[in-house]
Amino acid sequence: MRPIALAALLYAVATTALAANAPEPGLYRPVELQAGVWDAEIQFFDPATGQANGGAKGVQTNVLLGDGHWVTNDLVVHGPAGAAAKPAFQGHGVWGWDPVAKQYVDTWVDTNDGAVRTDFGHWNAETRTMFWTALQPDGQGHSVNYRMTEAYDSDTQRTLTFYQVALQSGRLVKLAEMHFTRRAR
Repeated sequence: MRPIALAALLYAVATTALAANAPEPGLYRPVELQAGVWDAEIQFFDPATGQANGGAKGVQTNVLLGDGHWVTNDLVVHGPAGAAAKPAFQGHGVWGWDPVAKQYVDTWVDTNDGAVRTDFGHWNAETRTMFWTALQPDGQGHSVNYRMTEAYDSDTQRTLTFYQVALQSGRLVKLAEMHFTRRAR
Protein backbone atom coordinates (compact mmCIF):
# COMPACT_ATOMS: atom_id res chain seq x y z
CA MET A 1 0.00 0.00 0.00
CA ARG A 2 1.32 3.43 -0.88
CA PRO A 3 2.10 5.82 2.03
CA ILE A 4 -0.61 8.31 1.00
CA ALA A 5 -3.26 5.58 0.77
CA LEU A 6 -2.16 4.17 4.15
CA ALA A 7 -2.33 7.62 5.75
CA ALA A 8 -5.82 8.16 4.34
CA LEU A 9 -6.95 4.76 5.66
CA LEU A 10 -5.53 5.45 9.14
CA TYR A 11 -7.18 8.88 9.18
CA ALA A 12 -10.54 7.34 8.21
CA VAL A 13 -10.26 4.70 10.96
CA ALA A 14 -9.27 7.31 13.58
CA THR A 15 -12.07 9.74 12.72
CA THR A 16 -14.64 6.92 12.69
CA ALA A 17 -13.48 5.84 16.17
CA LEU A 18 -13.64 9.42 17.44
CA ALA A 19 -17.15 9.87 16.05
CA ALA A 20 -18.29 6.63 17.70
CA ASN A 21 -17.01 7.88 21.06
CA ALA A 22 -18.13 11.49 20.64
CA PRO A 23 -19.58 13.02 23.80
CA GLU A 24 -23.28 13.68 24.02
CA PRO A 25 -24.41 17.17 22.98
CA GLY A 26 -24.28 19.69 25.81
CA LEU A 27 -21.74 17.70 27.82
CA TYR A 28 -19.34 20.64 27.95
CA ARG A 29 -22.00 23.31 28.56
CA PRO A 30 -21.36 23.61 32.32
CA VAL A 31 -17.64 23.96 31.64
CA GLU A 32 -18.31 26.74 29.10
CA LEU A 33 -20.59 28.55 31.56
CA GLN A 34 -17.65 28.98 33.97
CA ALA A 35 -15.45 30.98 31.62
CA GLY A 36 -14.79 34.63 32.44
CA VAL A 37 -14.08 36.88 35.38
CA TRP A 38 -16.63 36.72 38.20
CA ASP A 39 -17.13 38.99 41.21
CA ALA A 40 -17.97 36.99 44.32
CA GLU A 41 -20.11 37.97 47.31
CA ILE A 42 -19.44 35.33 49.97
CA GLN A 43 -21.52 34.60 53.06
CA PHE A 44 -20.13 32.30 55.77
CA PHE A 45 -22.24 30.28 58.20
CA ASP A 46 -21.62 29.07 61.76
CA PRO A 47 -21.66 25.24 61.56
CA ALA A 48 -23.15 24.92 65.05
CA THR A 49 -26.06 27.34 64.62
CA GLY A 50 -26.50 27.60 60.85
CA GLN A 51 -26.59 31.40 61.23
CA ALA A 52 -24.70 33.74 58.92
CA ASN A 53 -21.55 34.90 60.68
CA GLY A 54 -19.57 37.00 58.24
CA GLY A 55 -18.86 37.74 54.66
CA ALA A 56 -16.19 38.59 52.14
CA LYS A 57 -15.71 39.65 48.56
CA GLY A 58 -13.52 38.06 45.97
CA VAL A 59 -12.77 37.63 42.30
CA GLN A 60 -12.73 34.35 40.41
CA THR A 61 -10.94 34.19 37.06
CA ASN A 62 -11.87 31.15 34.99
CA VAL A 63 -10.04 30.26 31.79
CA LEU A 64 -11.49 27.77 29.34
CA LEU A 65 -8.78 25.61 27.82
CA GLY A 66 -8.53 25.54 24.03
CA ASP A 67 -10.47 22.32 23.56
CA GLY A 68 -13.38 23.57 25.69
CA HIS A 69 -13.33 20.43 27.83
CA TRP A 70 -11.54 21.87 30.87
CA VAL A 71 -11.54 25.14 32.80
CA THR A 72 -9.11 26.54 35.36
CA ASN A 73 -10.53 28.43 38.35
CA ASP A 74 -8.54 30.98 40.34
CA LEU A 75 -10.33 32.51 43.34
CA VAL A 76 -8.81 35.33 45.38
CA VAL A 77 -10.55 36.76 48.46
CA HIS A 78 -8.99 39.82 50.05
CA GLY A 79 -9.12 40.57 53.73
CA PRO A 80 -10.62 43.71 55.24
CA ALA A 81 -9.39 47.11 54.06
CA GLY A 82 -6.09 47.98 55.67
CA ALA A 83 -5.16 44.30 56.17
CA ALA A 84 -1.88 42.91 54.93
CA ALA A 85 -1.37 43.01 51.16
CA LYS A 86 -1.53 39.26 50.69
CA PRO A 87 -4.95 37.74 50.01
CA ALA A 88 -6.88 36.28 52.92
CA PHE A 89 -7.69 33.26 50.73
CA GLN A 90 -6.51 31.84 47.43
CA GLY A 91 -7.80 28.75 45.65
CA HIS A 92 -7.05 27.06 42.36
CA GLY A 93 -8.94 24.33 40.56
CA VAL A 94 -9.10 22.52 37.26
CA TRP A 95 -12.28 20.76 36.24
CA GLY A 96 -14.19 19.38 33.31
CA TRP A 97 -15.58 16.21 31.79
CA ASP A 98 -13.21 13.31 32.41
CA PRO A 99 -13.72 10.84 29.53
CA VAL A 100 -11.99 8.03 31.47
CA ALA A 101 -14.03 8.46 34.68
CA LYS A 102 -17.10 9.30 32.56
CA GLN A 103 -18.08 12.12 34.90
CA TYR A 104 -17.18 15.68 35.82
CA VAL A 105 -14.05 15.85 37.97
CA ASP A 106 -12.57 18.84 39.81
CA THR A 107 -9.22 19.05 41.56
CA TRP A 108 -8.98 21.91 44.05
CA VAL A 109 -6.28 23.33 46.33
CA ASP A 110 -6.47 26.40 48.55
CA THR A 111 -4.75 28.23 51.38
CA ASN A 112 -7.20 26.92 54.02
CA ASP A 113 -6.58 23.22 53.46
CA GLY A 114 -3.46 21.09 53.66
CA ALA A 115 -4.72 18.46 51.22
CA VAL A 116 -5.91 18.34 47.63
CA ARG A 117 -9.68 17.98 47.28
CA THR A 118 -11.10 15.97 44.40
CA ASP A 119 -14.76 16.54 43.57
CA PHE A 120 -17.01 14.40 41.40
CA GLY A 121 -19.93 16.10 39.72
CA HIS A 122 -23.27 15.57 38.04
CA TRP A 123 -24.84 18.19 35.74
CA ASN A 124 -28.61 18.60 35.64
CA ALA A 125 -29.18 20.47 32.37
CA GLU A 126 -32.88 21.00 33.11
CA THR A 127 -32.24 22.96 36.34
CA ARG A 128 -28.80 24.24 35.22
CA THR A 129 -27.28 22.94 38.44
CA MET A 130 -24.01 21.13 39.07
CA PHE A 131 -23.97 18.78 42.06
CA TRP A 132 -20.56 17.95 43.52
CA THR A 133 -19.43 15.46 46.16
CA ALA A 134 -15.95 15.17 47.70
CA LEU A 135 -13.96 13.34 50.34
CA GLN A 136 -10.91 15.24 51.59
CA PRO A 137 -8.25 13.87 53.93
CA ASP A 138 -8.02 15.85 57.17
CA GLY A 139 -4.41 14.89 57.95
CA GLN A 140 -5.46 12.87 61.00
CA GLY A 141 -6.44 9.64 59.29
CA HIS A 142 -10.01 10.70 58.51
CA SER A 143 -11.79 12.14 55.51
CA VAL A 144 -14.16 15.08 55.51
CA ASN A 145 -17.21 14.65 53.30
CA TYR A 146 -18.41 17.71 51.35
CA ARG A 147 -21.32 18.49 49.04
CA MET A 148 -21.62 21.50 46.76
CA THR A 149 -24.37 22.76 44.50
CA GLU A 150 -23.74 25.34 41.83
CA ALA A 151 -26.91 26.77 40.33
CA TYR A 152 -26.87 29.04 37.27
CA ASP A 153 -29.65 31.61 37.43
CA SER A 154 -28.45 32.93 34.07
CA ASP A 155 -25.26 33.00 32.02
CA THR A 156 -24.07 35.88 34.22
CA GLN A 157 -25.34 34.83 37.69
CA ARG A 158 -24.55 31.67 39.65
CA THR A 159 -24.61 30.55 43.28
CA LEU A 160 -22.27 27.98 44.81
CA THR A 161 -23.40 26.57 48.15
CA PHE A 162 -20.83 24.60 50.12
CA TYR A 163 -21.82 21.98 52.74
CA GLN A 164 -19.99 19.61 55.05
CA VAL A 165 -21.64 16.29 55.86
CA ALA A 166 -21.72 15.86 59.65
CA LEU A 167 -19.77 12.75 60.60
CA GLN A 168 -22.20 11.23 63.10
CA SER A 169 -25.62 12.47 61.99
CA GLY A 170 -25.02 12.69 58.23
CA ARG A 171 -26.87 16.02 58.08
CA LEU A 172 -25.73 18.74 55.70
CA VAL A 173 -24.09 21.69 57.47
CA LYS A 174 -23.95 24.84 55.34
CA LEU A 175 -20.51 26.44 55.48
CA ALA A 176 -20.65 29.10 52.77
CA GLU A 177 -22.77 30.53 49.99
CA MET A 178 -21.06 32.35 47.14
CA HIS A 179 -22.97 34.55 44.71
CA PHE A 180 -21.04 35.14 41.51
CA THR A 181 -21.69 37.84 38.90
CA ARG A 182 -19.82 37.62 35.61
CA ARG A 183 -18.12 40.81 34.48
CA ALA A 184 -18.89 42.10 31.01
CA ARG A 185 -16.56 40.58 28.44
